[in-house]
Amino acid sequence: MSIVTLCPQCKTAFAIQAEHYSAADAWVRCGRCAHVFEVDQHLFEIDPAGSEQDTQSLETPSAKVVDSSPTQAMQSGTASVRPSSPKLGGLMSALVTVAAVCFLLGQVLMFHRDKIVAMNVSLGPVFNAVCQHLNCRVDWPKETDKVAIDNINFKQLEANRFSFTLAVKNQALYFLATPTLELTLTNDEQGDVVRKVWFPNEMNLPEVLKPMRTQSVEMVFLVDDSLAGKINGYRALLFYP
Repeated sequence: MSIVTLCPQCKTAFAIQAEHYSAADAWVRCGRCAHVFEVDQHLFEIDPAGSEQDTQSLETPSAKVVDSSPTQAMQSGTASVRPSSPKLGGLMSALVTVAAVCFLLGQVLMFHRDKIVAMNVSLGPVFNAVCQHLNCRVDWPKETDKVAIDNINFKQLEANRFSFTLAVKNQALYFLATPTLELTLTNDEQGDVVRKVWFPNEMNLPEVLKPMRTQSVEMVFLVDDSLAGKINGYRALLFYP
């Protein structure tokens, strides 16, 4: 009895000696169709004294057998053994790792794009170009904990005319969007009397606050006569709509 391996694609048979196929533990490449398959998954025995048709089926091009052991090389009739190289697998693994790291880094950069541009304005065109393809936008950061109200002065100019002066300070080391001001006029006994909201353009403030800078502003406004006499206090708040 002889041991042969059979290509599952073109059905070409190759003679393999028992001491060789048991030690190969590898893949083979068919010499006829170049199909790669596991040698030990397609082995069978054949009677050398069989029919003439069976004998002719063994007269086929040689197959290249890749051994799992790089230190062994064997040849047997119609099969030759070549050592395998781990370089290709290692290269593919490295490429996959690099691609995954780049993808993750890209996600982090896009998530923090507003703050990155606020820290380095020159990167704005780059992120804007990327956002055109990703259907996103770049805005100035909105961080209420980094803006503060300073130098407040509230006074009644006339019976129903009031003045409110304050300074809006950006405490961050990068640009921030200018917040909106909410001013609530109060009464010690009755609570909130009237509430007013000013957007940056209504306070004549720029759209963006420069790093570590303070912007001063004064609002003069009128209050209904029925409410003006009740006002004896205020509460101011900066927020982003």
